[in-house]
Amino acid sequence: MYNIMTTLHLEKFNNDNVQISYNKGYSRPSKSLLTPDLYNLFKCIKDTNILPKLTNENLIQECTNYVYISHTLVENSILISDKNFKIVQSLPFAGIIEELRNTKCKNFAIIIRDLYTYPKIQFMYILSKYFETNLLCMSQFYNFGILFCENLINNDFLDINKDTNVKDFNVKIPDYILKCIKSYNDYIFKRIININDILNDMCYSIQSVQRLNDEINLLNRYYKMYISRQLHLFTVCNNCKLNYSIFLDCCICQNCYNLCL
Repeated sequence: MYNIMTTLHLEKFNNDNVQISYNKGYSRPSKSLLTPDLYNLFKCIKDTNILPKLTNENLIQECTNYVYISHTLVENSILISDKNFKIVQSLPFAGIIEELRNTKCKNFAIIIRDLYTYPKIQFMYILSKYFETNLLCMSQFYNFGILFCENLINNDFLDINKDTNVKDFNVKIPDYILKCIKSYNDYIFKRIININDILNDMCYSIQSVQRLNDEINLLNRYYKMYISRQLHLFTVCNNCKLNYSIFLDCCICQNCYNLCL
């Protein structure tokens, strides 16, 4: 649906000497991972203006669908074929390492949000040392990704001080990773900025606000169907009730979700 790379294979990290620098403050966004002007505009946008409205479960389903044909979300795990991926929610680095250590599971789905700080990308790259394959799947709608770590081969995880914040893992990230993540971040920023501009332009009268609410509701339903791969269950109406969507820049049927240019 969008011209953006949603998956990224991480090559194996082979450096045994990781020297971690710490800081009491949190890491700032890195210029190597985004365009500063876009980020500054993005940070001024209210969460309520980010569309579509998706739950954490919707985003997990979306990212998983990009690489796995079928899967089942069961409590805190994703069952894919004969493998069980334990979901590790977005935590401080030390918390993620603790989760990986304290389980017998060999496969993990680590949720990563806000992919624009350098230590966060370093951390994902370092984790590739411990698993056979490491695949990052990214949402097209929110700055959200899942790092699928498959087949644990080494459980001698690095030690991270849990009482402070990581400033730098002092590990060089390969250029292909930096370029991919920067393109992804800029895409997400541009998309959200564009939607925010449309919302602001439409809110000029009571009638336009009502129309906007109707379109947002239809948009949310459409994208949830798209994410869950259920659009194919709807046959095209014989008499589609089409509404023009400013967000999609096309007409969409409010019954069967068919798109018409």
